[in-house]
Amino acid sequence: MKRGGFLLGVVFLVLVLLFACWAEEAEPSPLSVNFRTQASVSKEAVYLEDIAFIQGSSPSLVEKAGKTKIHASPFPGEVLVLSRAALSAALHRNGISSLVAQSQIPERIEVTRPGRPLERLEVSQILEDHFQRSLGDERKTVKVMEIQGFDRIVIPAGEISWEVKAPVRFSQGGHTPVSLILRAEGEKVREVRAQARLEVLAEVVVARNSLRRHQVVEEKDVHLVKRNISQLAADVIMDLGEVLGKRVNLSVNSQEVLRKSMVEVPPLVKKGDRVTLVMENANFKITSMGEVKEEGRAGDRIKVTNISSKREVYGRVLDGHTVSVDY
Repeated sequence: MKRGGFLLGVVFLVLVLLFACWAEEAEPSPLSVNFRTQASVSKEAVYLEDIAFIQGSSPSLVEKAGKTKIHASPFPGEVLVLSRAALSAALHRNGISSLVAQSQIPERIEVTRPGRPLERLEVSQILEDHFQRSLGDERKTVKVMEIQGFDRIVIPAGEISWEVKAPVRFSQGGHTPVSLILRAEGEKVREVRAQARLEVLAEVVVARNSLRRHQVVEEKDVHLVKRNISQLAADVIMDLGEVLGKRVNLSVNSQEVLRKSMVEVPPLVKKGDRVTLVMENANFKITSMGEVKEEGRAGDRIKVTNISSKREVYGRVLDGHTVSVDY
């Protein structure tokens, strides 16, 4: 009798456990997650709400589950394939795997990200705008003549921004390495590296005709012509005011670009000129005629000869007719 009662108790316990398991399985999940097999995203990450339709009795739980990050988004124009294993791992990592039945997760989900191709012309404009701002000289214009090492890429649709990095020597023109960092919604999407061949254009002073050595430059002798100054010397002249009234210190060919080292202020007095020599202090002033022995500009100390005494003295040029003799 005792043995029969023991067996009856064991059978009863087993039935209770089986009933409990059945009841647990029969209990509905707080969430209903219906996955899509294809989805499209625009942000930098793929969230559960992007790839599934979520329902549940608790709005806060539905919202929390929807914001679960599943994976980083694909590059614009590319496709990301999420496998069942990858989805399960993401749900487990975020602590919501118990809320989603494994049978609900599909074998794979294809996620795309829309975008548009980035054309070379657009890259050139981005670079030119950056270089022009960095140059800070309205007289000069930077032109991108060629871009090397640039592969066609697709960028996100919508509002984007660019950050350009380049060495400061870009102002010299020629081949310059550049780096373009693409940001969408403030987040870095990708970085593009390339080589840009630059020209720096500006109006420079050019001789209309040949100029002889020591010829004083007049308006009829020069004009402004736009040239690629990256191929010219660093001291090219871009302002007519810097040459008019000055003289060239060497012969200049027609259509030759003038440089600062090629012009100088004409002397006020030249060798052989007759000038007034002035010697004075607080008590007296003596003047006499003198002959200039070397050319000089205003303020230059030059050698002169007193015509009366035939004695050579030194003085400072005051103007084209007067030299103040040392006392």
